[in-house]
Amino acid sequence: MNEFQVSSSNTTSDLFNKSWKIMNGHHMIQTAETVILPSFIGIICSTGMVGNILVLITIIRSRRKTIPDIYICNLAIADLVHIIGMPFLIHQWARGGEWVFGGPLCTIITSLDTCNQFACTAIMTAMSLDRYMALVQPFRLTSLRTISKTVRVNILLWGASFVVVFPVWVYSKVIQFKDGLESCAFDLTTPNDVLWYTLYLTITTFFFPLPLILACYILILCYTWEMYHQNQRAGRYDNRLPRQRVLRLTKMVLVLVGVFVVSSAPYHVIQIVNLHISKPSLTFYVSYYCSICLSYASSGINPFLYILLSGNFRKRISKCARSKMKMSDRELNYIDNTLKSSF
Repeated sequence: MNEFQVSSSNTTSDLFNKSWKIMNGHHMIQTAETVILPSFIGIICSTGMVGNILVLITIIRSRRKTIPDIYICNLAIADLVHIIGMPFLIHQWARGGEWVFGGPLCTIITSLDTCNQFACTAIMTAMSLDRYMALVQPFRLTSLRTISKTVRVNILLWGASFVVVFPVWVYSKVIQFKDGLESCAFDLTTPNDVLWYTLYLTITTFFFPLPLILACYILILCYTWEMYHQNQRAGRYDNRLPRQRVLRLTKMVLVLVGVFVVSSAPYHVIQIVNLHISKPSLTFYVSYYCSICLSYASSGINPFLYILLSGNFRKRISKCARSKMKMSDRELNYIDNTLKSSF
């Protein structure tokens, strides 16, 4: 390899040759690696942990669970798996790329991070197909949309994700550089290996699922707006498709797809550009780390999008809050009555 040590997914940053950085006097790069990036990822880790746990608690406490709940629950679990591995990566970045947790943990954290990337994309694609079947083909494909079958689909997606990341289990390891630095990375020895791995990861996690997701949501929006205009021309008011619901659905679709593209596209584009660069510039280096921050940011943003864009989720959270307040009032009354009886 040239100036880069390839890493798995966005688990560990592609480490630049330290002598190259010192020779070019880019002290800002060192600051970004050891201070700015770990701090930003730490904030994402904290907010994402709170948001995803809130989403899981809300779904688990709900008496009646829907099919979208199963997909959202699995996305929240995938994001939590992603977040659990973040402290190890933050520690490595803060120490200038040094990994101190040993080879086995390096392989586990790197593989789980990449597995999460596959699982998130696969679940989002399956959820998009489910939304299409539910809204555009509600009567033809009812046998495919049951809770039990949805659970099986998600288990299958998780299993497929573990199988797909088999190369990461094999090649992720602690690598010692010429200057003595030991770092957790994805070890690829030839430029051809780097090319095939980059294309493999980019196609399977972005360029293949993105057209499917876009096609599903475009068909959903076209169908929804067509039904709305048909009812409007016929002078009928259909409670299932009022104007506010159509606009809310449109906004939610645009935001979710937009976040997916904005958080994923820069990283994959940078990885492809990296294949054609022998000596990266400062601009490229800054762009690369910005793309890493964006890719991690989705884990912290997704749960809040569900809460903000879904009126159903907000109602559930308010119900959970009210039930907790009632429980606390009961406990206070019980304690008060106990004290009175003891006196």
